[in-house]
Amino acid sequence: MSTPDEIDDPSSRKLPPMNREPEPGETSGGWLPTAGVSTKLKVFVIGLTFVTIMAFGVFIAMFIKKTFVKGTDKTTWGPQLVMIAEELKDKGLKRQAIEHYQKYLDTQKVDMETRSRVSFDIATLYVELGKCDDAVVWFLHAKTAQPEEHRVQKSETQIQQCRSRSKTS
Repeated sequence: MSTPDEIDDPSSRKLPPMNREPEPGETSGGWLPTAGVSTKLKVFVIGLTFVTIMAFGVFIAMFIKKTFVKGTDKTTWGPQLVMIAEELKDKGLKRQAIEHYQKYLDTQKVDMETRSRVSFDIATLYVELGKCDDAVVWFLHAKTAQPEEHRVQKSETQIQQCRSRSKTS
């Protein structure tokens, strides 16, 4: 076994034993140099270790989110386009309302019920403008999206009325 002088000798090539029995008065097993280390330094090292682990956790979470989760939390402009279109329709600006409804349908993923309702609104605006052929196209959109909807079923009457007013066949 080594003498205490050999263990503390910095020029000694011999490493201290790993499983040394603690000497009387030692608490750390004798090989961990804690004697003479200030409490402030210990707190700083523990705090820095904690911050490093937290930063690594945040990095991993962001990496996983960016790699595996597709962004769905972005705020879209879709509902506002419908609100603008309805406001334009109420103010009598039918062509501009149609443009905003169409932009809404082109840029948003919407369910069939909403697609049918918006297509029906576009068709109704085309009827009011006397553009029956365009109205037919949008009535077909509404009918295809929701064939059983009541307002879609009455679209044939609106198309016939439009054609009789504009004298088209």
